[in-house]
Amino acid sequence: MTKGGDGMASENVTRRSFVRRSAAGASALALGASGTALGAPQEIKLAVIGTGGRGQHLLRIINNHKARPWLENLPAYRIAAVCDLIADRAAQAAEICKPNHPGVKTYTDFRKMLDAEKPEACIVATDEVNHAPVVIPVLDAGVHCFSEKPIDIAVEKIDAVVKAARKAKGIYQVGYQRRYAPTFQTCMQAIHRGDVGKVLFLQGHWQWSGGLGGRYLDMDNAGCWFLAQACHHADAMAWVMGDVSPLRVGAMGAVTASHANPPLHCAEDHSAIAFEFPGKVIFSYTHLMSCCPQFCGEKLWVYAEKGGIDLIEGMKYPLEGGGEPVRLGEKAPDWDHGTYEELDGFAKHILYGEKPLCGAENARISALMGIMAGRAMYKRAARTWEPTVVAWKELGSTV
Repeated sequence: MTKGGDGMASENVTRRSFVRRSAAGASALALGASGTALGAPQEIKLAVIGTGGRGQHLLRIINNHKARPWLENLPAYRIAAVCDLIADRAAQAAEICKPNHPGVKTYTDFRKMLDAEKPEACIVATDEVNHAPVVIPVLDAGVHCFSEKPIDIAVEKIDAVVKAARKAKGIYQVGYQRRYAPTFQTCMQAIHRGDVGKVLFLQGHWQWSGGLGGRYLDMDNAGCWFLAQACHHADAMAWVMGDVSPLRVGAMGAVTASHANPPLHCAEDHSAIAFEFPGKVIFSYTHLMSCCPQFCGEKLWVYAEKGGIDLIEGMKYPLEGGGEPVRLGEKAPDWDHGTYEELDGFAKHILYGEKPLCGAENARISALMGIMAGRAMYKRAARTWEPTVVAWKELGSTV
Protein backbone atom coordinates (compact mmCIF):
# COMPACT_ATOMS: atom_id res chain seq x y z
CA MET A 1 0.00 0.00 0.00
CA THR A 2 1.39 3.38 -0.99
CA LYS A 3 0.63 6.98 -0.31
CA GLY A 4 -1.13 8.92 -3.02
CA GLY A 5 -0.37 12.50 -3.94
CA ASP A 6 -3.29 13.63 -1.79
CA GLY A 7 -1.68 12.10 1.31
CA MET A 8 -4.22 9.27 1.47
CA ALA A 9 -3.29 5.60 1.41
CA SER A 10 -3.80 4.06 -2.04
CA GLU A 11 -4.85 0.59 -3.09
CA ASN A 12 -5.51 1.71 -6.63
CA VAL A 13 -4.82 -0.58 -9.56
CA THR A 14 -4.47 1.09 -12.93
CA ARG A 15 -7.11 0.32 -15.50
CA ARG A 16 -4.50 -1.15 -17.87
CA SER A 17 -2.97 -3.54 -15.32
CA PHE A 18 -6.32 -4.49 -13.82
CA VAL A 19 -7.90 -5.51 -17.10
CA ARG A 20 -4.75 -7.28 -18.25
CA ARG A 21 -4.55 -9.26 -15.03
CA SER A 22 -8.26 -10.14 -14.99
CA ALA A 23 -8.16 -11.17 -18.65
CA ALA A 24 -5.11 -13.35 -18.10
CA GLY A 25 -6.38 -14.90 -14.88
CA ALA A 26 -9.90 -15.61 -16.02
CA SER A 27 -8.88 -16.98 -19.38
CA ALA A 28 -5.62 -18.84 -18.84
CA LEU A 29 -7.17 -22.28 -19.12
CA ALA A 30 -8.88 -21.39 -22.39
CA LEU A 31 -5.69 -20.34 -24.16
CA GLY A 32 -3.68 -22.39 -26.60
CA ALA A 33 0.05 -22.08 -27.18
CA SER A 34 -0.47 -19.10 -29.46
CA GLY A 35 -2.14 -17.06 -26.71
CA THR A 36 -5.58 -17.15 -28.27
CA ALA A 37 -8.51 -19.35 -27.40
CA LEU A 38 -8.62 -22.63 -29.26
CA GLY A 39 -11.03 -22.27 -32.17
CA ALA A 40 -11.70 -18.59 -31.36
CA PRO A 41 -12.32 -16.17 -34.25
CA GLN A 42 -9.55 -13.71 -35.02
CA GLU A 43 -12.14 -11.10 -35.93
CA ILE A 44 -15.67 -10.67 -34.60
CA LYS A 45 -18.22 -9.86 -37.29
CA LEU A 46 -20.45 -7.30 -35.62
CA ALA A 47 -23.81 -5.76 -36.45
CA VAL A 48 -25.47 -2.87 -34.59
CA ILE A 49 -29.23 -2.60 -34.25
CA GLY A 50 -30.48 0.85 -33.22
CA THR A 51 -28.26 3.71 -34.36
CA GLY A 52 -29.60 6.69 -32.45
CA GLY A 53 -27.49 8.63 -29.97
CA ARG A 54 -26.26 5.70 -27.87
CA GLY A 55 -25.79 3.37 -30.83
CA GLN A 56 -23.71 5.95 -32.67
CA HIS A 57 -21.67 6.60 -29.53
CA LEU A 58 -20.76 2.91 -29.28
CA LEU A 59 -19.92 2.81 -32.99
CA ARG A 60 -17.55 5.76 -32.60
CA ILE A 61 -15.71 3.99 -29.80
CA ILE A 62 -15.31 0.79 -31.80
CA ASN A 63 -14.45 2.56 -35.06
CA ASN A 64 -11.75 4.66 -33.40
CA HIS A 65 -10.15 1.57 -31.85
CA LYS A 66 -10.31 3.23 -28.45
CA ALA A 67 -12.09 0.24 -26.99
CA ARG A 68 -9.05 -2.01 -27.00
CA PRO A 69 -5.93 0.00 -26.07
CA TRP A 70 -4.79 -2.40 -23.34
CA LEU A 71 -6.12 -5.77 -24.53
CA GLU A 72 -3.71 -6.40 -27.37
CA ASN A 73 -4.57 -10.09 -27.66
CA LEU A 74 -8.23 -9.50 -28.43
CA PRO A 75 -9.58 -9.87 -31.94
CA ALA A 76 -10.85 -6.74 -33.62
CA TYR A 77 -14.52 -6.10 -34.10
CA ARG A 78 -15.36 -5.86 -37.79
CA ILE A 79 -18.50 -3.78 -38.18
CA ALA A 80 -20.36 -5.42 -41.05
CA ALA A 81 -23.83 -3.89 -40.87
CA VAL A 82 -26.02 -1.39 -39.06
CA CYS A 83 -29.80 -1.33 -38.78
CA ASP A 84 -32.31 1.32 -37.80
CA LEU A 85 -35.99 1.88 -38.52
CA ILE A 86 -34.98 5.34 -39.81
CA ALA A 87 -32.95 4.83 -42.98
CA ASP A 88 -31.17 8.20 -42.72
CA ARG A 89 -29.98 7.33 -39.23
CA ALA A 90 -28.59 4.00 -40.42
CA ALA A 91 -26.77 5.87 -43.20
CA GLN A 92 -25.27 8.27 -40.64
CA ALA A 93 -24.04 5.29 -38.65
CA ALA A 94 -22.40 3.77 -41.72
CA GLU A 95 -20.59 7.09 -42.30
CA ILE A 96 -19.24 6.98 -38.74
CA CYS A 97 -17.76 3.55 -39.47
CA LYS A 98 -16.12 4.48 -42.80
CA PRO A 99 -12.62 5.43 -41.59
CA ASN A 100 -11.81 1.95 -40.29
CA HIS A 101 -14.81 -0.13 -41.37
CA PRO A 102 -15.59 0.76 -45.00
CA GLY A 103 -18.42 -0.97 -46.79
CA VAL A 104 -20.79 -1.25 -43.83
CA LYS A 105 -24.21 -2.27 -45.10
CA THR A 106 -27.39 -0.58 -43.91
CA TYR A 107 -30.77 -2.12 -43.13
CA THR A 108 -34.13 -1.05 -41.77
CA ASP A 109 -35.23 -4.62 -40.93
CA PHE A 110 -33.00 -6.38 -38.41
CA ARG A 111 -34.35 -9.84 -39.28
CA LYS A 112 -33.33 -9.38 -42.92
CA MET A 113 -29.95 -8.18 -41.70
CA LEU A 114 -29.47 -11.30 -39.54
CA ASP A 115 -30.38 -13.55 -42.45
CA ALA A 116 -28.22 -11.75 -45.01
CA GLU A 117 -25.14 -10.90 -42.95
CA LYS A 118 -25.05 -13.75 -40.41
CA PRO A 119 -23.08 -11.73 -37.84
CA GLU A 120 -21.30 -13.42 -34.96
CA ALA A 121 -22.36 -10.68 -32.54
CA CYS A 122 -24.93 -7.89 -32.32
CA ILE A 123 -25.16 -4.73 -30.27
CA VAL A 124 -28.78 -3.76 -29.53
CA ALA A 125 -29.21 -0.05 -28.78
CA THR A 126 -32.86 0.46 -29.66
CA ASP A 127 -35.38 2.31 -27.53
CA GLU A 128 -36.07 0.52 -24.26
CA VAL A 129 -39.52 -0.72 -25.28
CA ASN A 130 -37.95 -2.58 -28.22
CA HIS A 131 -35.17 -4.35 -26.35
CA ALA A 132 -36.93 -7.68 -25.86
CA PRO A 133 -38.50 -7.85 -29.36
CA VAL A 134 -34.99 -7.51 -30.85
CA VAL A 135 -32.84 -9.34 -28.29
CA ILE A 136 -34.90 -12.56 -28.29
CA PRO A 137 -34.64 -13.15 -32.08
CA VAL A 138 -30.91 -12.34 -31.95
CA LEU A 139 -30.34 -14.90 -29.20
CA ASP A 140 -32.61 -17.43 -30.91
CA ALA A 141 -30.43 -17.08 -34.01
CA GLY A 142 -27.39 -18.19 -32.00
CA VAL A 143 -25.78 -14.74 -32.18
CA HIS A 144 -23.88 -13.20 -29.25
CA CYS A 145 -25.84 -10.21 -27.99
CA PHE A 146 -24.83 -7.06 -26.15
CA SER A 147 -27.95 -5.07 -25.28
CA GLU A 148 -28.20 -1.68 -23.69
CA LYS A 149 -30.01 -1.47 -20.38
CA PRO A 150 -32.57 -2.12 -19.04
CA ILE A 151 -33.58 -5.59 -20.26
CA ASP A 152 -37.00 -4.13 -21.11
CA ILE A 153 -39.78 -2.07 -19.50
CA ALA A 154 -42.40 -4.79 -18.88
CA VAL A 155 -42.19 -7.71 -16.46
CA GLU A 156 -43.40 -10.34 -18.93
CA LYS A 157 -40.89 -9.16 -21.56
CA ILE A 158 -38.06 -9.22 -19.04
CA ASP A 159 -39.04 -12.78 -18.13
CA ALA A 160 -39.07 -13.74 -21.81
CA VAL A 161 -35.54 -12.38 -22.34
CA VAL A 162 -34.25 -14.21 -19.28
CA LYS A 163 -35.73 -17.48 -20.54
CA ALA A 164 -34.23 -16.90 -24.00
CA ALA A 165 -30.82 -16.12 -22.51
CA ARG A 166 -30.85 -19.26 -20.38
CA LYS A 167 -31.21 -21.49 -23.45
CA ALA A 168 -29.15 -19.38 -25.88
CA LYS A 169 -25.98 -20.68 -27.49
CA GLY A 170 -24.54 -17.20 -27.57
CA ILE A 171 -23.56 -14.75 -24.83
CA TYR A 172 -26.07 -12.21 -23.54
CA GLN A 173 -24.52 -9.13 -21.91
CA VAL A 174 -26.43 -6.10 -20.62
CA GLY A 175 -24.93 -2.61 -20.78
CA TYR A 176 -24.41 -1.85 -17.11
CA GLN A 177 -20.94 -0.47 -17.73
CA ARG A 178 -20.14 0.12 -14.06
CA ARG A 179 -19.80 -3.66 -13.70
CA TYR A 180 -16.71 -3.29 -15.91
CA ALA A 181 -15.28 -0.09 -14.40
CA PRO A 182 -12.12 -1.01 -12.42
CA THR A 183 -12.86 1.41 -9.56
CA PHE A 184 -16.32 -0.08 -9.05
CA GLN A 185 -14.86 -3.58 -9.19
CA THR A 186 -12.21 -2.75 -6.57
CA CYS A 187 -14.78 -1.11 -4.29
CA MET A 188 -17.11 -4.11 -4.58
CA GLN A 189 -14.28 -6.48 -3.74
CA ALA A 190 -13.62 -4.50 -0.57
CA ILE A 191 -17.32 -4.56 0.38
CA HIS A 192 -17.77 -8.26 -0.31
CA ARG A 193 -14.55 -9.14 1.58
CA GLY A 194 -16.08 -7.43 4.60
CA ASP A 195 -13.46 -4.67 4.79
CA VAL A 196 -16.07 -2.25 6.16
CA GLY A 197 -18.20 -4.86 7.93
CA LYS A 198 -21.89 -5.42 7.43
CA VAL A 199 -23.66 -3.06 5.04
CA LEU A 200 -26.23 -1.00 6.95
CA PHE A 201 -27.57 1.67 4.59
CA LEU A 202 -27.26 2.80 0.96
CA GLN A 203 -27.68 6.32 -0.38
CA GLY A 204 -27.44 7.89 -3.79
CA HIS A 205 -28.61 10.46 -6.27
CA TRP A 206 -28.29 11.39 -9.94
CA GLN A 207 -29.06 15.03 -10.67
CA TRP A 208 -29.02 16.86 -13.99
CA SER A 209 -29.23 20.45 -15.19
CA GLY A 210 -31.00 19.72 -18.48
CA GLY A 211 -34.71 19.19 -18.97
CA LEU A 212 -36.16 15.72 -19.49
CA GLY A 213 -37.04 15.07 -23.11
CA GLY A 214 -36.70 12.69 -26.03
CA ARG A 215 -37.53 9.04 -25.53
CA TYR A 216 -37.30 9.34 -21.74
CA LEU A 217 -40.34 11.62 -21.66
CA ASP A 218 -42.79 8.93 -22.80
CA MET A 219 -43.36 6.18 -20.24
CA ASP A 220 -44.76 3.93 -22.97
CA ASN A 221 -41.41 4.14 -24.71
CA ALA A 222 -38.89 4.01 -21.86
CA GLY A 223 -40.83 3.25 -18.69
CA CYS A 224 -40.40 5.79 -15.93
CA TRP A 225 -37.25 7.91 -16.00
CA PHE A 226 -35.84 6.01 -13.01
CA LEU A 227 -36.14 2.74 -14.96
CA ALA A 228 -34.69 4.11 -18.18
CA GLN A 229 -31.67 5.82 -16.66
CA ALA A 230 -31.17 5.35 -12.92
CA CYS A 231 -31.35 1.57 -13.35
CA HIS A 232 -27.54 1.95 -13.59
CA HIS A 233 -27.51 2.97 -9.93
CA ALA A 234 -30.10 0.37 -8.96
CA ASP A 235 -27.81 -2.23 -10.51
CA ALA A 236 -24.80 -0.94 -8.57
CA MET A 237 -26.62 -1.14 -5.23
CA ALA A 238 -28.05 -4.59 -5.99
CA TRP A 239 -24.42 -5.57 -6.73
CA VAL A 240 -23.38 -4.20 -3.33
CA MET A 241 -26.02 -6.45 -1.76
CA GLY A 242 -24.76 -9.54 -3.56
CA ASP A 243 -27.28 -9.43 -6.42
CA VAL A 244 -30.32 -10.09 -4.29
CA SER A 245 -33.65 -8.44 -5.00
CA PRO A 246 -35.17 -5.84 -2.66
CA LEU A 247 -38.25 -6.74 -0.66
CA ARG A 248 -40.27 -3.59 -1.28
CA VAL A 249 -40.09 0.03 -2.40
CA GLY A 250 -41.84 3.27 -1.50
CA ALA A 251 -41.62 6.17 -3.96
CA MET A 252 -42.80 9.67 -4.73
CA GLY A 253 -42.54 11.24 -8.16
CA ALA A 254 -43.69 14.37 -9.94
CA VAL A 255 -43.80 16.13 -13.27
CA THR A 256 -42.72 19.67 -12.49
CA ALA A 257 -41.84 20.92 -15.98
CA SER A 258 -44.25 22.17 -18.64
CA HIS A 259 -44.24 20.32 -21.97
CA ALA A 260 -45.78 21.62 -25.19
CA ASN A 261 -47.00 18.22 -26.35
CA PRO A 262 -46.70 15.83 -23.43
CA PRO A 263 -47.35 12.12 -24.02
CA LEU A 264 -50.32 10.41 -22.42
CA HIS A 265 -48.06 9.01 -19.68
CA CYS A 266 -45.39 11.64 -19.08
CA ALA A 267 -42.35 10.48 -17.12
CA GLU A 268 -41.36 12.04 -13.82
CA ASP A 269 -38.62 14.63 -13.70
CA HIS A 270 -38.19 14.53 -9.91
CA SER A 271 -38.43 11.52 -7.61
CA ALA A 272 -37.50 10.26 -4.14
CA ILE A 273 -37.33 6.50 -3.72
CA ALA A 274 -36.55 4.08 -0.88
CA PHE A 275 -35.92 0.37 -1.39
CA GLU A 276 -35.67 -2.15 1.43
CA PHE A 277 -33.23 -5.01 0.90
CA PRO A 278 -33.08 -8.11 3.13
CA GLY A 279 -31.52 -7.42 6.53
CA LYS A 280 -33.38 -4.10 6.83
CA VAL A 281 -30.88 -2.36 4.53
CA ILE A 282 -32.50 0.77 3.09
CA PHE A 283 -31.43 2.29 -0.24
CA SER A 284 -32.46 5.96 -0.26
CA TYR A 285 -32.30 7.68 -3.66
CA THR A 286 -33.25 10.91 -5.43
CA HIS A 287 -33.37 11.43 -9.20
CA LEU A 288 -33.77 15.03 -10.31
CA MET A 289 -33.79 17.13 -13.45
CA SER A 290 -33.37 20.87 -14.00
CA CYS A 291 -31.01 21.41 -11.07
CA CYS A 292 -28.58 24.29 -10.86
CA PRO A 293 -25.13 23.09 -11.98
CA GLN A 294 -23.79 23.11 -8.43
CA PHE A 295 -26.33 20.43 -7.44
CA CYS A 296 -25.66 18.11 -10.40
CA GLY A 297 -23.79 14.83 -10.45
CA GLU A 298 -23.80 11.28 -9.13
CA LYS A 299 -23.55 9.93 -5.61
CA LEU A 300 -23.43 6.31 -4.47
CA TRP A 301 -22.54 5.84 -0.80
CA VAL A 302 -22.35 2.59 1.13
CA TYR A 303 -22.66 2.91 4.93
CA ALA A 304 -21.36 -0.04 6.98
CA GLU A 305 -20.41 -1.12 10.51
CA LYS A 306 -16.74 -0.15 10.19
CA GLY A 307 -16.97 2.82 7.85
CA GLY A 308 -18.20 3.62 4.39
CA ILE A 309 -17.33 3.43 0.70
CA ASP A 310 -17.96 6.10 -1.93
CA LEU A 311 -18.35 4.19 -5.19
CA ILE A 312 -18.11 7.28 -7.40
CA GLU A 313 -15.03 8.74 -5.72
CA GLY A 314 -13.37 5.36 -5.21
CA MET A 315 -12.77 6.07 -1.51
CA LYS A 316 -13.02 4.00 1.67
CA TYR A 317 -13.64 6.03 4.83
CA PRO A 318 -13.28 4.85 8.44
CA LEU A 319 -15.55 5.73 11.31
CA GLU A 320 -14.39 8.62 13.46
CA GLY A 321 -11.04 7.78 15.01
CA GLY A 322 -10.63 4.65 12.88
CA GLY A 323 -7.64 5.68 10.78
CA GLU A 324 -7.04 7.35 7.44
CA PRO A 325 -9.24 7.30 4.33
CA VAL A 326 -8.04 4.87 1.68
CA ARG A 327 -8.17 5.45 -2.05
CA LEU A 328 -9.45 2.29 -3.73
CA GLY A 329 -9.48 3.60 -7.29
CA GLU A 330 -9.66 6.60 -9.57
CA LYS A 331 -12.68 8.85 -9.34
CA ALA A 332 -15.28 7.97 -11.97
CA PRO A 333 -14.61 10.57 -14.68
CA ASP A 334 -18.19 10.94 -15.94
CA TRP A 335 -21.54 9.19 -16.36
CA ASP A 336 -20.12 7.05 -19.20
CA HIS A 337 -17.33 5.41 -17.23
CA GLY A 338 -16.91 1.72 -17.93
CA THR A 339 -18.25 1.84 -21.50
CA TYR A 340 -14.87 1.15 -23.13
CA GLU A 341 -14.26 -1.68 -20.68
CA GLU A 342 -17.66 -3.30 -21.27
CA LEU A 343 -17.05 -3.35 -25.03
CA ASP A 344 -13.65 -4.89 -24.38
CA GLY A 345 -15.38 -7.33 -22.05
CA PHE A 346 -17.93 -8.37 -24.68
CA ALA A 347 -15.16 -9.22 -27.13
CA LYS A 348 -13.19 -11.02 -24.42
CA HIS A 349 -16.21 -13.08 -23.36
CA ILE A 350 -16.81 -14.14 -26.96
CA LEU A 351 -13.14 -14.97 -27.46
CA TYR A 352 -12.74 -16.98 -24.27
CA GLY A 353 -16.25 -18.29 -23.79
CA GLU A 354 -16.62 -16.44 -20.49
CA LYS A 355 -19.76 -15.55 -18.59
CA PRO A 356 -20.46 -11.79 -18.78
CA LEU A 357 -20.15 -9.76 -15.60
CA CYS A 358 -23.71 -8.56 -16.16
CA GLY A 359 -26.06 -10.99 -17.82
CA ALA A 360 -29.72 -11.90 -17.60
CA GLU A 361 -29.73 -13.10 -13.99
CA ASN A 362 -28.39 -9.95 -12.35
CA ALA A 363 -29.67 -7.44 -14.94
CA ARG A 364 -33.26 -8.55 -14.35
CA ILE A 365 -33.05 -7.28 -10.75
CA SER A 366 -32.34 -3.66 -11.65
CA ALA A 367 -34.95 -3.68 -14.43
CA LEU A 368 -37.60 -4.98 -12.05
CA MET A 369 -36.49 -2.44 -9.43
CA GLY A 370 -37.22 0.28 -11.98
CA ILE A 371 -40.66 -1.12 -12.68
CA MET A 372 -41.36 -1.38 -8.94
CA ALA A 373 -40.37 2.24 -8.39
CA GLY A 374 -42.53 3.39 -11.29
CA ARG A 375 -45.57 1.57 -9.94
CA ALA A 376 -44.97 2.93 -6.46
CA MET A 377 -44.96 6.55 -7.61
CA TYR A 378 -47.42 6.52 -10.55
CA LYS A 379 -50.91 5.09 -10.89
CA ARG A 380 -51.19 4.38 -14.59
CA ALA A 381 -54.95 3.80 -14.82
CA ALA A 382 -55.73 7.09 -13.07
CA ARG A 383 -52.68 8.93 -14.49
CA THR A 384 -51.90 10.31 -11.04
CA TRP A 385 -48.75 10.56 -8.96
CA GLU A 386 -49.66 8.88 -5.68
CA PRO A 387 -46.97 7.45 -3.39
CA THR A 388 -47.46 3.85 -2.30
CA VAL A 389 -45.44 0.81 -1.30
CA VAL A 390 -44.94 -2.01 -3.81
CA ALA A 391 -43.55 -5.42 -2.82
CA TRP A 392 -41.22 -7.44 -5.07
CA LYS A 393 -43.61 -10.39 -5.06
CA GLU A 394 -46.38 -8.15 -6.49
CA LEU A 395 -44.48 -7.87 -9.77
CA GLY A 396 -45.48 -11.41 -10.70
CA SER A 397 -42.20 -12.33 -12.35
CA THR A 398 -42.14 -16.00 -13.37
CA VAL A 399 -38.37 -16.46 -13.48
